Amino acid sequence: MPPLSWQRLRQHALWWLLPLLLEYYFISQLLKDNARVVVPATAVIFLQTILTYYWLGYFLFPRYLHRMRAHWLVGHIVVVFYAVYLNNYLLFRSLQPLSNGFGISRLAYVERIWHHILAPAGPLGCFTSLRAALWNYGFSLFIVTILLLIKFVRDITVYQTKNLRLERDRIALENSNLMLELNFLKSQINPHFLFNTLNSIYVQVEDTNERVAEQVLQLSDLMRYGLYESNTSQVELSRELDYINSYLQLEKSRYGGQADIQFERHDNHEDYHIAPLLLISFVENAFKHGVGRVKGGSFVHVRAVVQNQALEFSIRNSVPANGRPEPTSVGGVGLSNVRKRLELLYGGRHDLRIDAGPEQYAVRLRLQFAGPAA
Repeated sequence: MPPLSWQRLRQHALWWLLPLLLEYYFISQLLKDNARVVVPATAVIFLQTILTYYWLGYFLFPRYLHRMRAHWLVGHIVVVFYAVYLNNYLLFRSLQPLSNGFGISRLAYVERIWHHILAPAGPLGCFTSLRAALWNYGFSLFIVTILLLIKFVRDITVYQTKNLRLERDRIALENSNLMLELNFLKSQINPHFLFNTLNSIYVQVEDTNERVAEQVLQLSDLMRYGLYESNTSQVELSRELDYINSYLQLEKSRYGGQADIQFERHDNHEDYHIAPLLLISFVENAFKHGVGRVKGGSFVHVRAVVQNQALEFSIRNSVPANGRPEPTSVGGVGLSNVRKRLELLYGGRHDLRIDAGPEQYAVRLRLQFAGPAA
């Protein structure tokens, strides 16, 4: 049951005005009795209708019907049915002395129901008398049934509309990813030429400048992963973290001592898998909007820990003194696209929290794995 806000409470209160007026009209026409009988009967029956509607529609059915726990649902419905009958039994017993009774041309409704149905059936009459059970349903539960049917039709409509919207968003995201991939492929130079060139540079500088040679290897590793190894729906988590490590090493070489770049990693050597290039967007963002805009004393601290079959990934980076980073742009793709990708791929198995403070920008992502790959 969704939490009730003041707006929802007002909407529900206004919605119940029409049933209240209708019940007062029908009960007054049905009873045809004095005000001491009609007014209390209307109040009690109306309150009973509200409680039964919310108990069935917002508690019992969502908890048991949607989860296919039929035996529990039937048991609770029987209890509700008896509670309604017992309430009606006590109501008519208390109203019967106040009724006009025999003082009119024909027996009043309250007197007639009490003497002909409820009194002979007794407090357990809904289980021992078919006539009492049918009257109980028609008098108190028929309107609730109509209201619940209206609610079910509305819920089904909302559910289908939500599914259609999610499916439309999924298709739009897939099309967007296809266009990004197509544009990326169009902008590529022949990868074989690039790798051959990098290998040639590595051979030339290997003996003369080990630092440059290491950078060439890291760049080659980044390109190989981005062009070839990431063209699957899932990659090994360890390989994804190796990719991030290579990226950070290149950034260390780029900024030297101007930036404090750290990478803490504890992946426990488990064979977990993750969507490729999912985490790098946050790392790129840290350098684009953090280190890249802070001339000195900047930092990027990345932490990746696997425990309890979940990845805890966090990254903190310094921000410019003149303002916060741009939280709407992550790695050139956009934070909204990253959120959509997480929602599509991991649904309820992720938790993304972003804290844009005046001195640092922090991202915390938790991904729950289904289990180690076989």
